[in-house]
Amino acid sequence: MEKSRRDFLKITGGVAAGFVLAGCRQEQEKVVEERKAHIPKSPVRIAGVSFLTGVAASPFGIPGDNTFRMLVDIINQQGGILGRKIEFLSKDEAGGVDTQVKLARKLILDDRVDVILGYISSGDCEAVLPLSDELGGLIVAYDCGTHKLMEGSSSPYSFPKYKLGFRSAAHLSIDNIGLALMIKKHFPNIKAIAGINPDYAWGRDSWAVFEAAIKKLMPNIEVVGTWWPPLFTTDYTAHISALIGAEPDIVHTSFWGGDAVTFTKQALGLGLFSKMRVAYSRGEPIPQEIGRDFPEGQIIGCAGPHYFLYPPPDKWPLNKWFVEEYSKRYGKYPTYPCYHAYQALYSYKAAVEKAGSIVGGWPTVEEVAKMMSGLSIQTPSGHLSIMENHDGVEDVVVGITKLTPKYPFPILDPIEVFPAHMVNPPVGIRTIDWINSWEV
Repeated sequence: MEKSRRDFLKITGGVAAGFVLAGCRQEQEKVVEERKAHIPKSPVRIAGVSFLTGVAASPFGIPGDNTFRMLVDIINQQGGILGRKIEFLSKDEAGGVDTQVKLARKLILDDRVDVILGYISSGDCEAVLPLSDELGGLIVAYDCGTHKLMEGSSSPYSFPKYKLGFRSAAHLSIDNIGLALMIKKHFPNIKAIAGINPDYAWGRDSWAVFEAAIKKLMPNIEVVGTWWPPLFTTDYTAHISALIGAEPDIVHTSFWGGDAVTFTKQALGLGLFSKMRVAYSRGEPIPQEIGRDFPEGQIIGCAGPHYFLYPPPDKWPLNKWFVEEYSKRYGKYPTYPCYHAYQALYSYKAAVEKAGSIVGGWPTVEEVAKMMSGLSIQTPSGHLSIMENHDGVEDVVVGITKLTPKYPFPILDPIEVFPAHMVNPPVGIRTIDWINSWEV
């Protein structure tokens, strides 16, 4: 009798468990079906934030914004992202940090954008990116370069710093370490260097990384002076005269946008380039801005492997297509902000599509962020990876300017491509600590 009772309990318990499991499966299947059905009919709302006015607009912000617009058109023609067309909100980065913080809050809370792709200014990035976690909105920094954006205050540092904040490009380590490696390889006999950089975080950080790298690689080199004009200075003549008087072999600068153009034109007028070379950490757009008057023999960093002649179009069709499509639309060759814009938009697209294939519908912000970490995609510049600390890593192209009849501005010839492992610090290690650990 007792045995029969036990058998009955086993049977009924198993049946009950079966009903429970069946119910769970039905509930899971229902959730999956609901997710599959839940791809909104409304457009994907993407905000692009770049300098559209002011001295940074022409060489940087407008090319980036143009690229976003071009790629949105193309993606929409191809059916959008998971079948949803993109609604692009173009926003101006001008106005300073407080303005950008207010704008980001409005975009996430009021305009309900799916993602913000933006920011050229490092100061804007540092102020806005913390809002990603605070407000629950995905933010992808597409161009700003400060190495401190994702780094902690000591090595090793914890990562990621932000759950929903990313940067889809490498930081300024590649610019300045790349310059130092280029100088050592092509100008090994120089004795003296100087620096002229804008007096804010970007300029100070760029010089700190360059100085640390060049002193490690060329320990006998002498720094004969550093100058720190305010951002958006309009008259550099006193600084240029001081540079000429200091007689360095090479001058390092992280000037960008209108500052770089203004400095270069004034330096041409005062004859600086006949006495020394200038190494521009992110100077790739400037020869095209100035034209054939830009001097030969200057050292130019490309903020990554971003150059309209690299990777060679005959060997990398995606770059050939990108250069031709951009040139056809805008009458200029794409510069590195254009390549950075491509990286940001297509990283987001790839992460959404990857997450969507897993969850079976339109993914949440958190699900997209999970796919962004560790993402690797092909771009016109080659392969981009976004690491566990939410920073991009890239190779870097550095070249020397040379006039040629084929183009109305100097091209880079020769160029050197320094691979990612030589110019990006390991995840979890601060840039300066990594450089100080080199054995050369």
